Amino acid sequence: MKNSFSAVKLALAGGLAAVSVSACVTPQPCTPEWVEWRTDKVLTRFARANYSTIGELRSLSGKVDNPSALTALRIASLIDDFDDLARDFDRMVMPELNEAIAQCSEPQHFVPAFTGFLRKEGVGEDVIDWVEVIGYIAMEQYRS
Repeated sequence: MKNSFSAVKLALAGGLAAVSVSACVTPQPCTPEWVEWRTDKVLTRFARANYSTIGELRSLSGKVDNPSALTALRIASLIDDFDDLARDFDRMVMPELNEAIAQCSEPQHFVPAFTGFLRKEGVGEDVIDWVEVIGYIAMEQYRS
């Protein structure tokens, strides 16, 4: 009985070790799994660091097309936060994404990558339309 219990413990420990090792394995570069893994890794870190601003943008979803006075004030107050978010995305996320993607294909362009990130974070299309316009203007000013 004691030997069979030890064998079960050993088998469970081996199984857990195999699962742990397989969870740490990096996918083969340039496969769809690798691109998704690398992108998720970069975007998840950025999303956690900017949770508050992303939450504010998400909360504006559905309110931008016909904004109340309060919503208009919230949008105006978010301009600086949005500018910081866009700059941080361009400075921190884009180089990592471009480095990863360049190994296999063409580098990402800022606004499509940024709006894709916001979509994945649950920000509504009405806010994303607004972000696209401001994003193009802000990035042109930032880069010149």
